[in-house]
Amino acid sequence: MLRVIIVDDEAPARSELRYLLEQYEDVEIIGEAASGEEALYTIASQKPNVVFLDIHLHDIEGIEIAEKLAKNDASPYIVYATAYDSYALQAFETEAMDYLLKPFNEERLDKTLKRLRKRISQGPVDRMDTSASLEQALRQVIETMQPMAKSFMTFSRIPVEKATSVAFVQVDDIIYAAAEGRNARIHTKTENYVTSFSLQELEKKLPEEKFYRIHRTYIVNLCRIIEFIPWFKGTVQVRVDDVEETLLPVSRTLVKDLKLRLGF
Repeated sequence: MLRVIIVDDEAPARSELRYLLEQYEDVEIIGEAASGEEALYTIASQKPNVVFLDIHLHDIEGIEIAEKLAKNDASPYIVYATAYDSYALQAFETEAMDYLLKPFNEERLDKTLKRLRKRISQGPVDRMDTSASLEQALRQVIETMQPMAKSFMTFSRIPVEKATSVAFVQVDDIIYAAAEGRNARIHTKTENYVTSFSLQELEKKLPEEKFYRIHRTYIVNLCRIIEFIPWFKGTVQVRVDDVEETLLPVSRTLVKDLKLRLGF
């Protein structure tokens, strides 16, 4: 049985992960924590064998919590759950078992649980050896991907389809992009265009310091957000500065990270 504690200071993120984990018969959610201090207390009292841990908490960083737990002989396995992929190598240095990106992908979560079951069934192992092998594997993946980096380079303008031709839209003119079937439609101040890219492909071509994927079906230009609106049961919408002042939904698990990107 996987005895799990979920640590995240955003209630919607905890609720979503709890819902996904409750679909597995061998997973028991024995506690939740909304802060680092609460996490350390709950883990010490409930003694889980797995902790799903957000990296950014309002009082103690998740990596610092993992480092404190690692000092104990019977420390739980750590699975980081975060919207940031830039902490992966640092996470594995704290002997993390896995690293999940928000919004959570059910298939990816399933692989994580299979890895946890296998590790726990093997009994006590040298955590340092396990972490080292995972970190080495991750480094190999990164090194393999580096020659492909040019295909993911960002662009200053994006090709779009018109009736009888292909036009180009300046990246700074893009207010937001929306998934439309297998393609992405980009919206400027007064017009919108279909591209030949999927939303995922378009995301890789847009500069990440300016654009943020706020929902599985929307990417927004952070500089074109004019209002941040709390909505219903912890959800949020943002208003952008196109002619219609369109409202776009934000995934609940990304609200905290969007706030950070917007500076509050």
